[in-house]
Amino acid sequence: MFHRELRVTGLGESHVDSLAGPVYTRFPEVQTTVLASPGEVQIHLRMWTVDAKHAAATFADIERGLDLALSDRIFSRDGSPLEVVVANDLLKQNATIAAAESCTGGLFAERLTTIAGSSAYFLGGVVCYSNEMKTAWADVPQEMIATKGAVSIEVAIALAEGIRRRVGSTLGVGITGVAGPGGGSEEKPVGTVHIALASATGVRERALRLPGDREMVRLQASQAALDMVRVHFLYNGQAPPKRS
Repeated sequence: MFHRELRVTGLGESHVDSLAGPVYTRFPEVQTTVLASPGEVQIHLRMWTVDAKHAAATFADIERGLDLALSDRIFSRDGSPLEVVVANDLLKQNATIAAAESCTGGLFAERLTTIAGSSAYFLGGVVCYSNEMKTAWADVPQEMIATKGAVSIEVAIALAEGIRRRVGSTLGVGITGVAGPGGGSEEKPVGTVHIALASATGVRERALRLPGDREMVRLQASQAALDMVRVHFLYNGQAPPKRS
């Protein structure tokens, strides 16, 4: 039995299956399973054969088709989780990273630092839940928080830029949001998350509305932040092409 596991992020299970289905159904000798988990979708390919070369060639054909269908949403081809992929990217680029987190409560940093040797790329981070700590630890202007709100793209950008400047890292990540179950409003319901990534080439930001309970929102937010770092390296700091 030969096995290949691809991992996809940024798309739901049904969306992945609708894009990938026309590819893998052309290979009836390969058993394909699409599994969803928070923040990602796994595509498992299994093939039973005595011919290893045939299995490798078949998997290569499927991967080429999935590359066309899913593009840069595929982040792993060997089953590695996203934090491992991002850690390898940071090491390859000799880059460092720091984070200022609010709603994720340090989960972004925790995921990157579970990997041995993470001190080579992760310089540090802060969990700045209160507005006062956002100002004290990441230099977010008080007037910005007062006018835009703690959960806003402006504050996420200020967090990313502030922690990058404070720590002296290549990249800075800022995350703020409403993880729930309380604290939401009509304008900013539970699941509203803003993420920013600051680098020498500028700042990129994402505004998300994430489903699920508190744990689910926090996990998906950390996954989205990690993916922003991965895409940054994938396109050498430039904006990724727009997907239809």
